[in-house]
Order: sequence, then C-alpha cells, then structure tokens
Amino acid sequence: MSSQPDDGPPSFRKPTASDARTMATWLFRHGERVDMHTLATHLDIGRSTLYRWVGDREKLMDQVILASIGDIWDEARRGADGAGVDRVLDATRRFMQGCIDFEPLATFARREPNLALRVLLDPDGLVTGALARNLSREVAVAAPGVAVPERTFEVLALAATALLWAHVAASRDPDIDATIDIMRTVLTAHARVTESPGAEPDQP
Repeated sequence: MSSQPDDGPPSFRKPTASDARTMATWLFRHGERVDMHTLATHLDIGRSTLYRWVGDREKLMDQVILASIGDIWDEARRGADGAGVDRVLDATRRFMQGCIDFEPLATFARREPNLALRVLLDPDGLVTGALARNLSREVAVAAPGVAVPERTFEVLALAATALLWAHVAASRDPDIDATIDIMRTVLTAHARVTESPGAEPDQP
C-alpha cells in the first residue's frame, strides 16, 4: 500500500519488492539517480533485502526502463502512418524519437553511459526482448506477408538500440533516418523472398 503526495515520492507502510520497483521508477522519471543506497533509505529497508528483491542495479534499471517506455511504444503505434513495412518503420521511428525526447532516459544515458549501454544492449535483457517482440507483433499486424525469423527481430532491436544510444551517450545527435534505412533494407528483403518463395530460375 502506498500514498503519493503531489510534490513528493510515494511512501509505503510495509514495502514489498513491487514497491521497490515503483520507487525506483519514480526516482528515474524525476531525473534522480537510481542508487541502491538511496532507494533502500527511501523504503526504510536494508540493502541486502533490496538486492534480494530486485537483483543488482543493472537488473533493476532494466526493469525501470522497461516500465518507463511502454507508453512511448503504444503512442508510436497509434500515431504511425502508412501501410505494411512503411507503417512498421514509421512506428519504430516515432518510438525512437520518443525515447530520445524522454528526458529521464536521455539523462541516464548521458550521466551513466557505461551502465546505460550495458542495460540497453543486453541481448538477454528485458528491454531488448520487449523491443524485439514489439517489432515482431507490429510486422505480424501491419505486414503479415513479411516472414521474418524471430532471431532477426532480436538483431534489429539490438542494432537499432546501439545506433541510437551510443550517440546519445556520447552527447551526439543520433541518425534515426540511417537506422530506419537499415531496418527497411532487412524487412523489404524478407518481403521479396516471401512474395516469390517458389520462383523458378530464368531459363536461357
């Protein structure tokens, strides 16, 4: 059970593991560094309890970021234009731009670039898995004729994330258009293969 005054963080009578993630997400969204000592102090628990609940800081940030970007993807999907692969890529472009514009995430990437890149580029991480699944589902809905192996979605998610956040972490402007062009090349290649799976070779 928690209460949250308008001008302060949530408070908990008997904090749980779920409350720890809620508190960490609140700190993150308010531009605060999610530090395990600070978090344990806010919850009035020992750090050993906190680690037992949420794992190490890297695992916690994976959970916090995932909880923070779901709405960005949903909004990107709703606003996407076009049809087929074009719609998938427009949703992806909007999502990438939305993540850059989400100041807590951009601040985290600039303030702690090493940790941010470890979290965002973990092939077994929650964020990477969610992005790959989102791409897969969007292709299935918007471009059902495009047959893409699930492993390809995982690679696309990692590549897009790397191209985006490596630049942000280095305080450079990312080239979203170049990233989308790479994804377009991969997806349209699969579309061509799908359209003519049994095509006969030209006869001399």
